[in-house]
Amino acid sequence: MTEPDPGEGLILLEDLISEDLHERITAANRAGVIGWGLFFTAVHQIRAVLVLHQADACGAASPNRRSALEHTVTLRWCVDQGDRMGDIYNRKLGMDQIQLAKALRADGTADRCEDAYQVMAATVKKVKESIAPDPNERLAKIEHLMTGYGLTKERSYYTAESRFTHPTLTGARMFFQDDGEAFRVSQMPIHEELVPCPLFCLWILHAAMLSFNELLTDKPWTGELEKIAKEYGFMSTLPAWQDPGNASGQ
Repeated sequence: MTEPDPGEGLILLEDLISEDLHERITAANRAGVIGWGLFFTAVHQIRAVLVLHQADACGAASPNRRSALEHTVTLRWCVDQGDRMGDIYNRKLGMDQIQLAKALRADGTADRCEDAYQVMAATVKKVKESIAPDPNERLAKIEHLMTGYGLTKERSYYTAESRFTHPTLTGARMFFQDDGEAFRVSQMPIHEELVPCPLFCLWILHAAMLSFNELLTDKPWTGELEKIAKEYGFMSTLPAWQDPGNASGQ
């Protein structure tokens, strides 16, 4: 039996992302707005992977594949959190701003960015005073989310891709090889993709759309997503929270 072409599936999914899609979210729904940003970040990372694939530079696409997966899993969590997601992410923004302020002080550029620095300080102060800590803040760490949703395959893939995203011996060895008989170097990576780029992009885009569909009014993609799930063997429902710990997906 001939395997379905992932390229055809990608075209079907891209066609669902219509220009009037913004009409199906509202600014009053914080989860929908945050989900919009998470979703289209995943979409653009997927498009970047496909461009690099066409350029025969799949080895360079590891950061994009990793980011697309990370945003897709976080989008799943956004569906569960609902409006609460805004507070959790504002708390995370406060911590991010603290780290940025420390970096500016360390490299001596804080004085040259005084106005922006004061805005950061005010933001951190406001967040700390107005938003109470949430036990689910720990789930902003992607590994916790993958464990909580039982996404073992996704976590394995994410961990493997991390070896090629950051400087590691595994990543460096893409360009040299010692088979015991000879030592070879190459200007192109000597490795096989964990998942072929088009299939990976179809898998992750479908997963992202499955989650984002829940944040859109009337869930317009339901029927088409079910068809594609059946044809390519993907999940047709969102993964449920499985973490036995105190914090939960919801």
